[in-house]
Amino acid sequence: MNQPGGPGWDDVQVGDKVQLVGSGRPEYVGFVDARTADGDIIWVHDPVDGRRLFHIRDGYELQLVAS
Repeated sequence: MNQPGGPGWDDVQVGDKVQLVGSGRPEYVGFVDARTADGDIIWVHDPVDGRRLFHIRDGYELQLVAS
């Protein structure tokens, strides 16, 4: 998991393509639909799986994906 203030969670912006990695493998890939001002919560949209909320403490590593 990225730590608060670490790469990923603070840098992600609405519209960025991201992947959330858990247990060493990508578990969810999509586009950031919204985020809180502090970056601790993001909503990620994927056309197949819909929209999901993720919190920095959920245990995922957040990575930007090149478009």
